[in-house]
Amino acid sequence: MATTPKKDADAGQSGVLQETPTPRAAEHGDHDRIVMASRRADGSMDQIDPEFIGDKDVAIAAAKEQLATQAASAVDVAARGVSDRQGEDGTGAAEPDPDVKALKDAQEAAVKRAQAQAEREVRDRHQGLGG
Repeated sequence: MATTPKKDADAGQSGVLQETPTPRAAEHGDHDRIVMASRRADGSMDQIDPEFIGDKDVAIAAAKEQLATQAASAVDVAARGVSDRQGEDGTGAAEPDPDVKALKDAQEAAVKRAQAQAEREVRDRHQGLGG
């Protein structure tokens, strides 16, 4: 069986495999197409230049819930050690504990900031329904 020797002149010219990226590829790079982001502990997205796909309203709702839960949890973790107060009869105070109220207020503020961040991220990076 005879074979034709491969021409070395075309080696590396197929465009499929490159030793170094083209200037355009280096500029734009790779990115992740996502419906919902993975998050680092600080709330930032853990993807490479993420592009949200799918229904925009669903992506916003998911990001808001995700960041709100993470933000409220972070406030709670930061305030560990808050104790309950008991009323004079031992059944609980009629007035909310000021530390607990402050914690709840801080959580609500963190949730609002997180939801605004989620909406900004999705609006800035949403690319339609994908396809």
